[in-house]
Amino acid sequence: MGLSRLGPTYWNARLRKWPRARTGSHGYSLLVPVPGDLPVFLSLALAVLAHQEGASRLETIVLPDRMTPEVREIVAKAGRNWPDNLRLQPFGLPERWALPRLGNPGRNHAIQLITGVRVSRASHVVLHDADLFLFHPGQLDRQFERCCKERLACLGVSPAWDQWLADHGLSLAATWELCAQVEWVRSFPPVQHMAHARRMFGERHVFDTTYYPQALTEPHRIGIAPNDDIVHFNYVISNYRRFIRRGQVQWGDGSFRLLLVSLFVAVFDRERAGAYRLPSLGELGSFLGDSAAPVRYPPPEDGAHEYPQFRRRLSKALAGPWVSEQQQQLTADALRPFDRFYGYEDKHPSGMGALPGPGGPY
Repeated sequence: MGLSRLGPTYWNARLRKWPRARTGSHGYSLLVPVPGDLPVFLSLALAVLAHQEGASRLETIVLPDRMTPEVREIVAKAGRNWPDNLRLQPFGLPERWALPRLGNPGRNHAIQLITGVRVSRASHVVLHDADLFLFHPGQLDRQFERCCKERLACLGVSPAWDQWLADHGLSLAATWELCAQVEWVRSFPPVQHMAHARRMFGERHVFDTTYYPQALTEPHRIGIAPNDDIVHFNYVISNYRRFIRRGQVQWGDGSFRLLLVSLFVAVFDRERAGAYRLPSLGELGSFLGDSAAPVRYPPPEDGAHEYPQFRRRLSKALAGPWVSEQQQQLTADALRPFDRFYGYEDKHPSGMGALPGPGGPY
């Protein structure tokens, strides 16, 4: 089948219904969708999740959008001491080989969710974002318990970032750390959970993953519980993929997402750094102030708000127990050229200052 044929007609036929449901045990399956070409995010996600208490967690399912030896190695190593069943779940065919070639992060994410729900052995699933850091050890258990107690279809930690939805009076939950009842997810055809365009309120609108089923659900069954005990760097992985595909076009890194990926690779996956198609931290630092550089950063006056916000969020993310003092120091040293360029000074002696809340869309 040609890749061009994997359009709406294909997906409507392929995902028109779920396989026969199994009886799910009370508890949740922790779904961990990860980018196979960025294994450092899998390592970080598992390091963060290892500090969750997991009393109600029945299994942890890693869902890479492409299967690689690095992904298998990381899961096998983590699985030796994992408190529940940690396993890899590949996509079915032909998506397993077709989706990496298509390179559509939204479609990948939807198939990761659908695949995880299809194999879940629990009554609920929790969908973890690989670029999100959790600080309260009972966060996911508490979310599951509240979802059950209030008989919610789904419970998120943040409202959907979609002004059109808000303008039409729809309060939907964003997908990151979304706890959802498996029965509710399966009450809609799988294809409806994918990002796609639909008509509603007499208008055509593109609904993101799970948003269309949420929009059709009674409002009292959709819960949102904002949480200050998280840090979330949004759009990092999709941004990295666009950078890889850009060709010779100059890249603007005004939100510092490429810097974040390069930093994580340098600090947490140094041995495999050469496998990532990224400029080094030294190269990125040398681009500061150069408007003709391959990666362009805003001048100090334009980055005076954005960079400190990014830097404080990063400091909080790396203050968790999954980061050693040596790695914190490596981070501080690596970012010193950027700190100087933007006049950033961390007021906290540790260099890992606090940040009140998860902040905006990164």
